[in-house]
Amino acid sequence: MASPRNHTIGLRIAVTLMLICSLTLFPSKSVGSLLGLKRMKTVLGSRPPRCLNRCLSCRPCMAALVIPPHPKNGSKTSSHGDASYYLLSWRCKCGNKFFQP
Repeated sequence: MASPRNHTIGLRIAVTLMLICSLTLFPSKSVGSLLGLKRMKTVLGSRPPRCLNRCLSCRPCMAALVIPPHPKNGSKTSSHGDASYYLLSWRCKCGNKFFQP
């Protein structure tokens, strides 16, 4: 009959082998979540618009980040609407003129 010490050593080896096999054969959830996070980052946020045919006949029409002008008197006017809420916005630019995308 084998001693109890031999059983514990065999059990430790078996558990260690099972742990190593489970880590190498099955991908961890963190790898999948990192890929999902990277995919979400590419979707979230603002991206440049396609400025094709947005600048009338002016060429080249390219996307540009624009800081909207703020009213000098500090009061909000209805002409600015929601556009002044955002710090940066995308516009289509040709030369020194800006167009809505």
